[in-house]
Amino acid sequence: MRLKTKLILICCMSILFSSIICSVAVFFLAKKNSLEAAEGQSFKMAMASISKLEDRIRALDDAKKGSVDRKVLEYIFKQQQDELLICFSGAGQEGEEIFNSTVFTQSDFEALNYTVISDRIQMAELQWEGMHFFVYQQLGEYSYSLYKLENVTYVWERMRLLGLGLAILSCVITMFACLLLYLILNKVLSPLQKLNEGAKQIARGRYEERIAVGRKDEIGELSENFNQMAGAVQLRIEELKEAEWRRTLFMGNLTHELKTPMTAISGYAKTLLTVRLPDEDREEALSYIYKESCRLERLSRKLMDLLLLEEEDAIELTEVCADVLFHNAAEACGRSLEEDGIHLECHGESEIFFVDVELFTEVLINLIDNARKASGSGERIILSAAENVIEVRDFGKGIPEEEKEKILEPFYMIDKSRSRKSGGAGLGLAITAMILKRHHCRLQIESEVGRGTRMILQFV
Repeated sequence: MRLKTKLILICCMSILFSSIICSVAVFFLAKKNSLEAAEGQSFKMAMASISKLEDRIRALDDAKKGSVDRKVLEYIFKQQQDELLICFSGAGQEGEEIFNSTVFTQSDFEALNYTVISDRIQMAELQWEGMHFFVYQQLGEYSYSLYKLENVTYVWERMRLLGLGLAILSCVITMFACLLLYLILNKVLSPLQKLNEGAKQIARGRYEERIAVGRKDEIGELSENFNQMAGAVQLRIEELKEAEWRRTLFMGNLTHELKTPMTAISGYAKTLLTVRLPDEDREEALSYIYKESCRLERLSRKLMDLLLLEEEDAIELTEVCADVLFHNAAEACGRSLEEDGIHLECHGESEIFFVDVELFTEVLINLIDNARKASGSGERIILSAAENVIEVRDFGKGIPEEEKEKILEPFYMIDKSRSRKSGGAGLGLAITAMILKRHHCRLQIESEVGRGTRMILQFV
């Protein structure tokens, strides 16, 4: 069952239940008031009729009450011309009817439950063939028993009509409420239908779908949150696609990087096994196999570093002076810098940074090594530190503008021939970017072709 149908049913049942309770309360209150009004009016009429009868009896006979004989009573009752006035001789239950032949006997009247209204009258209720009567009996010591009936059937007729009207009114109100609720809920819940359609579109892969938000209520907030969720899903899907693309590219580059040295190693090894070479050629082949094996070892180590850095384990940051980082990096790169005739200058060694010493030393080594490869003999590299900033600057070839974003990708190299000769695989800056990300440090590259490059590490 749909939500709208449930809400309509619940609301209509509540309205119907409330209408029934109100109708029942109104019915019984109206019945009580009508019966009280009918009782008061009938009592007045009964008292008037009984008083008039007593006055006539006293006028005919001033003797002791009850001494008027039967014929006189019959005459008086006939003169009264009241069809609901009934008189029996005597005060017992088997008295003979004096006036007004009815289907009732005196015992029928005596069996009723009477309530004393005054010192002269008591009253009871009587139902007969769908009609309702108030029966008033005269009190006192008389030679006859007098009963005055007042027909109040009209009260029950009115109550029946009132009950029927209230039932019809409750049904009409409920039907009107159902229609009104349907129209209101159809308007109020229309955004939910749009949300449902939007969810179906996203499930079909259309992640760009959004819901038009034109409300300021809870449904509007839900629509806005849905759009934010859809945006997050779209962004995540794009990130996954990009990661998959990068992974595919990574594996392709890795296969290519491994294929070249492995082919050379396999070829030289096969030659050594099948051909008798002069000592000089054999030594050259073994030297090449050793050199390529070392290159594969470096490549595997860098790949392992890259894979480990992709894990989300927290790293331990300690307070380290820039002097320590610069010294470690300079010591690691000293031999290669000396061989290429490049001088390393360090400034601002007293600055303090919160880093992982080993990982951040690797960052500086990679940046200095890249600066060395871009520089010529006799040039210099400046390593400096300031507040929350470390900079590695060279005055070499520089980086073209369109290459700045690509150099952080694994296996990407601007000058592949130069990198091959120097034993590079294009993983240094990719590892550097990973380490900086774990340190919440931003890498800014400023470079101009032919004038050098500035690698700015900004801690945030």
